[in-house]
Parts: sequence; C-alpha cells; structure tokens
Amino acid sequence: MSFDSIAPVYDSLSRMVYGKSIVAAQNHFLKYIPEGSHILIVGGGTGWIIDAIFEVNRTCSIVYLEASQKMLQKAQARVDADDQPRVKFLFQSEMPSEGSYDVIITNFFLDLFPPHKLVSILHQLKDRMKHDGRWIVTDFVDGGKLWQRLLLQLMYWFFKRISKIEATTLPPWSLLLAEDGMQKVEEKHFYVGFIETAIYQK
Repeated sequence: MSFDSIAPVYDSLSRMVYGKSIVAAQNHFLKYIPEGSHILIVGGGTGWIIDAIFEVNRTCSIVYLEASQKMLQKAQARVDADDQPRVKFLFQSEMPSEGSYDVIITNFFLDLFPPHKLVSILHQLKDRMKHDGRWIVTDFVDGGKLWQRLLLQLMYWFFKRISKIEATTLPPWSLLLAEDGMQKVEEKHFYVGFIETAIYQK
C-alpha cells in the first residue's frame, strides 16, 4: 500500500469531491486538545493538519507517522522552522511499539484496512494512549443510503488500483472501537452524514 503516486494531488482531489466538509470534520475537535499534549498522528498525509493544530494549540508536541515517503516529504516541507523542534516525523507503516500519548489522531486511516487487521491496529494504538488520553477519529460511515454505498464502491475501486489499499469495503471501525473498550464521548457528522468525527476515551 502506497500513496506516493497520488501525493501531489491528494488534497486537491479530496476537496474537489467533498468540498470544505473533509477539512471541517478534521478540524472540528482540535480545539479540545489539552495544553501541552503529546500527540500521535497516524497516516497524516500531506501535513496540513499540523498547521491546524498549532493554530489552536502552540504548546503541544507531535509525532507524525506516515507510510508514504512523498506524503511525509510534503508534510516536512510545510512546517515552519520555529515549529520543527516540536514535530518528529516517522516514515513507517507499522504502529509505534513504544511511547505514551495524550492525544491520538487518525484521519481517514481506519478505512484502509480489512476488519481482521484493523482489530490489531486499534488495539496497538489503544496501548499507546495514556489512561486519560483522547483519540480523535475522522472517517467515512455507511449510513445505508444508496449514494453513500455507490460512492464508497467507487472510492475503494479507485484506491485499490492507485494505492493498493488492503480494504475492499468500509470496515465497521466504530463498532470495532467499541468492542475494544473505547468509549465515544462526542461525535459530529459532515457531508450529509457520510463523514463522522468523534472523540474516544478508554
């Protein structure tokens, strides 16, 4: 799985399809990140989310994990020199095996994996959370509407061929989080309910 080939146009493509909704959803809960938080961002893409976090919270530090070298390079290039000491970039596809985080952010990441693999990924990320930590998840949801399912089929067809993602359908990520003991604290929907952003705690 690699998003290198689509990295130059990824943000433009997503905003062309979803307009402001995809950015608004990812920004919605950033204001609730506590001061001084140690944040883990998994699959952060081109890195605009770093700027968004620092706009509302100048005291946090970030570990930015990305499996696409070109995505990571774009993220590194956009961080101001003054902010660079507070961001650690990691080029890897495996979940971190150490570290403890106040906040974990996964934006449109959980939808990349089939359920059997996602179960393991969720558990590994949960282990990296502090006891009172927060997990901000933003991703697609299947509300049962025909247009949503057709759009999901198109997206999975496209990304399976372009980026070789592992999933072929949207996994029940919210259900799997609940089964792993995560409690949904608050949620908000965008794009007529097709995009959900939520805060989870242990």
